[in-house]
Amino acid sequence: MEFDLEGFIKELTNYELLDSYFLIRNALISDVTIYMTILFAYITVAYFVSTKLTKFQAISISILYSIFALYMISSAHTASQMLSTIGFVISGIDSSWEPTLILTILMVSWFFSIILFVQARRKGIS
Repeated sequence: MEFDLEGFIKELTNYELLDSYFLIRNALISDVTIYMTILFAYITVAYFVSTKLTKFQAISISILYSIFALYMISSAHTASQMLSTIGFVISGIDSSWEPTLILTILMVSWFFSIILFVQARRKGIS
């Protein structure tokens, strides 16, 4: 049986809706902040350390970074979907496109960070 979020939300009081909205908004802000922190740490490693790493170390760091980054992207997307649903119930404004936008921006930045790491490593080796 699937949980009906929209049906559940309609049963909440105005206070509970606003409280949930702000809690989820803060969770989304935290998810994006953590993601940006690891993104820039990975970019810093790409520029300053990637040429000094062995191939095994570079692949290991990239895999660990990717797992954690993709987890944070998934978490941010879920929070954004919930925020959009609650926001629609509160205000009646449809912002169902925002989770897709957030997902796209974060996935593109992850993808390009991997490309940047590979290019920085190759540039230093050749």
